[in-house]
Amino acid sequence: MNENTVTGDIIALKLRQLQTKDIRMIRSNMYFVDFELDDGTKVSYVFNITKGDKFFLQRMRPYAIVHGKFGTADEIVDFIRKDIAMFRNAVKSSNFPAFVKTFQAGSEVSRQIERLFLTHNTDPQKLEEIYDVLQVIIARISDLNESSERIEIK
Repeated sequence: MNENTVTGDIIALKLRQLQTKDIRMIRSNMYFVDFELDDGTKVSYVFNITKGDKFFLQRMRPYAIVHGKFGTADEIVDFIRKDIAMFRNAVKSSNFPAFVKTFQAGSEVSRQIERLFLTHNTDPQKLEEIYDVLQVIIARISDLNESSERIEIK
């Protein structure tokens, strides 16, 4: 039996205990994991089992973000468990739709910048202007992070 399949099956078993809606395996090294929260919000992940039984995790829904490399099956399960707990709390907030919309806009900025970089010769001054605007946005987010009440999830 493929070692990746055994490791993936162990992770899948542990994730099912967190009330997954669906887990799909592709070619013994890629898994899609779907959760559906009480309000109907879908939270989905994809993880790959890489060489040496290491893992690479991305959240795909409600917005896409790379979470990076993990060293053990327990680390990836613990991360997803905590992430789902935070989302179960977050969907109760009246700010949740605005947060998702804002995050998606930030992702679109990243896509647009990459497309600009890869497909156009641009004026360095214009790039500097965009950079300056982004620095202002980053500072505002940092200020809001500092001034907002922190949520503790157990």
